[in-house]
Amino acid sequence: MVLWPLARVLAAWFPYSVVRRAPLPKGPFVAAINHFSLLDPPIAGLALRRPVRFLALDEIWGVHPALDAVLTVFDSIPVSRTDRRALGALRAALRHLESGRPVGVFPEGRRVAAWGEVPLKTGAAWLAVRASVPVVPVAIWGSRHAMPGDRMRIRRAPIRVVVGLPIDPKPHLEQPSPVETLNESIRSALDRELRQLEAAYPVGE
Repeated sequence: MVLWPLARVLAAWFPYSVVRRAPLPKGPFVAAINHFSLLDPPIAGLALRRPVRFLALDEIWGVHPALDAVLTVFDSIPVSRTDRRALGALRAALRHLESGRPVGVFPEGRRVAAWGEVPLKTGAAWLAVRASVPVVPVAIWGSRHAMPGDRMRIRRAPIRVVVGLPIDPKPHLEQPSPVETLNESIRSALDRELRQLEAAYPVGE
């Protein structure tokens, strides 16, 4: 699989470390990942060590040949900012989950300069509730230093990843708004992990 040569390249170039709070679910799950950099999909894929199909904004196709290659390798699902077209992408992701395979979602909806800059969209929570699969929060710290903004140039910078405890959607089904309450649990889990990473590595180092 293409992922493992990529893993060796990243491990050789970056000071790269991963903490896994618990074993991953054996079946399908939704990985909910914070988003600082274009490097985040391969970083998350390496940390999860499972073939993950990511949702990615359709507008980033065609930006750069290398990025297109990464999107193709990960069999990414293009998602539009338009609600109606976004629903089609969510349905494709739902079918992927129902086939027994994991999906990766960046619930911020775009790359951000700082965690908390935008509220989380509910797509990851919606998929987990509809497919009745756990959510695995993935906190990435340092990727914005390795590849900031829209730049395609990569520089050597430490990257830390925490694969958090899986979140079971079932208890949230008893709530009046299960998607919203699950989404808040996702936000809280990512917030906790990212704050700990920031405290340990104040400038992403």
